[in-house]
Amino acid sequence: MVNYVVVGLNHRTAELDFRQMASFDADKLPIGLNQLSASPGILEAMILSTCNRVEILSNVENTVEGIPAIETFLSEFSRIPLDQIQPKLYRHTETRAVHHVFRVASSLDSMILGEPQILGQMKSCYTTAVEAKTVGAYLNILLQAAFRAAKHVRSETSIGEYPVSVSSAAVELVRKIFGDLRKKKVLIVGAGEMGEATIRYLADIGVNGIYVANRSPEAAHNLAQSYEGVPVPFNELIDWIARMDIVFTSTGAAEILVNRRMMQDIMHARKNETIAFIDISVPRNIDPDVGEIDNVFCYDIDDLQAVVEANLQERQKAAAEAEKIVDMEVSTFCSKLKSFEVAPVVTQVQGHIKEICATELQRCLRKIGPQEPRQIQELESMIARIAGKIAHPLVMQLRGGQDSIDKAAYVDMIKQIFKLQKDSD
Repeated sequence: MVNYVVVGLNHRTAELDFRQMASFDADKLPIGLNQLSASPGILEAMILSTCNRVEILSNVENTVEGIPAIETFLSEFSRIPLDQIQPKLYRHTETRAVHHVFRVASSLDSMILGEPQILGQMKSCYTTAVEAKTVGAYLNILLQAAFRAAKHVRSETSIGEYPVSVSSAAVELVRKIFGDLRKKKVLIVGAGEMGEATIRYLADIGVNGIYVANRSPEAAHNLAQSYEGVPVPFNELIDWIARMDIVFTSTGAAEILVNRRMMQDIMHARKNETIAFIDISVPRNIDPDVGEIDNVFCYDIDDLQAVVEANLQERQKAAAEAEKIVDMEVSTFCSKLKSFEVAPVVTQVQGHIKEICATELQRCLRKIGPQEPRQIQELESMIARIAGKIAHPLVMQLRGGQDSIDKAAYVDMIKQIFKLQKDSD
């Protein structure tokens, strides 16, 4: 019988430094999987390791031995003492484990609700486990079902449609102004984390005219090169702003880089053509008064935070619908799992009864002597019907809806009666 177990830690149970200590580098995942699968009682295993979670998904012989084995593995591989890592861990078994896996795949358990990256990360870790041959039939059907549930959530709800990071909200804001951004010229001022996140979103939607300015020419060059952009000199900033449609600023500069008077000169030079500033910097790099000039749109971090908060509320509404979908998918999966679990036993029971009947038929034919082919065929048909009728109530009971404890006991009893092989599990 299958015993699903999830043991792990995430952004709710462990701080970032701790999560980093417990994480698995991509090149170490196969080593970890092999070591884990060699632990007593671990039948199948997958390791999911991201910046926000480290989880072991496993099918174990029994949870009493399986969970401690996983905890010990996590401690030894990360070199974190067991008494330090155990308080950070959550543990889910059986249906709760299935529900957790479905929620993670659907991004309902993520730090940023609805973020799409987790599904790709799960698929990558699953592929690694398949290649390491630590995934068997039961983990395979679980993960495939989780991936389908995530797709269902994405297609039936709007959970991923509202930007909830400052950078993505900034890009969506200028899309509302200009519509299609692919042919727009965009200047990123600042090559730090926020600047990189912004340029990544722009590249993802197909913007080709990306320019990068930074006080460090090397940093500007490196960031621009990573996204096929163009580095521009920081000391020529005003001249380059005059050529742009959109300007994102995210620098550590304490001073105003563009004031109202500069902007008036710029607008005169560009014949009053529309321009948008998204100032993510704290303190501001763009004088908020420039927004009072005709055809100049100017938004700062407070405007973006308001957008993010509104979008989060929308995602939370969508999440309520997504949870219902996940519950339905979990229920469907668990129902199918019952049939999947007993299928080998059903096959063996039917085969065993047919074999007994066929053996007795042959014994009878030897005693009564040669018979006409038609008579033998009729006897064989009769014996097959008898075998089917004997097997039918047993099979129906195996496929019935007993709880997991009763079913496990019944399956074990059938195995003992018919002397079925243990590997039918």
